[in-house]
Amino acid sequence: MIDILVVEDDYDVRLSLVNILKTDSEIQVIGETNNGFDAVEMARSLQPDLILMDIKLPGLDGLEAAKRIKVSNTVRGKDMKILILSTFYDDEFVSKAKECCVDGYLLKGLAFSKLASAIKNTADGLVTLDRVIYDKQSRLAYRSSRNEPRLASLTKTELNILKLIVKGKTNAEIASELHFSEGTVRNYVSQLLSKLQCRNGRDLAVYGIKAGL
Repeated sequence: MIDILVVEDDYDVRLSLVNILKTDSEIQVIGETNNGFDAVEMARSLQPDLILMDIKLPGLDGLEAAKRIKVSNTVRGKDMKILILSTFYDDEFVSKAKECCVDGYLLKGLAFSKLASAIKNTADGLVTLDRVIYDKQSRLAYRSSRNEPRLASLTKTELNILKLIVKGKTNAEIASELHFSEGTVRNYVSQLLSKLQCRNGRDLAVYGIKAGL
């Protein structure tokens, strides 16, 4: 069961989300609110598995609320997922969402089956992006790879591994997905650390995010 906190300032939209999420037997809505300050407090008290968060909220916007929640729960050791569900697609919003370490960004209006699938995938540790956002970010990443000499120096396999690191995959998960041994993945990671002048896996992830991967 995935415990969900819904944060949406539009009452009708929030009510619709809560009611439709309740129809999925694998999802349980344990709280709802219409503002960012309450979201931070309810995340602390309810400890949901995932927060479905709008960006435009009164008082404290969704991205700042996400940042505070992520920092707080990292300290406590809980990997609480945050999935943005917004009307707005803006490069600045997406960039800020990455900086706040949110786990996904979807646009409102998608079918419930896709929303439910995205929630489950995000809860399982995958980074979830709306197709429109994914396509735009892929184009930005391509341009970045042409303009960033270090990124452009990577082989196709190294770039694929870097993308998986950005998604939060472990060496074992990368090995399984690419059909490599863990030792081979570690060798590739070492090459990435050297080529991109990073100290560790976290630095690689941050580098990849900033590069638009």
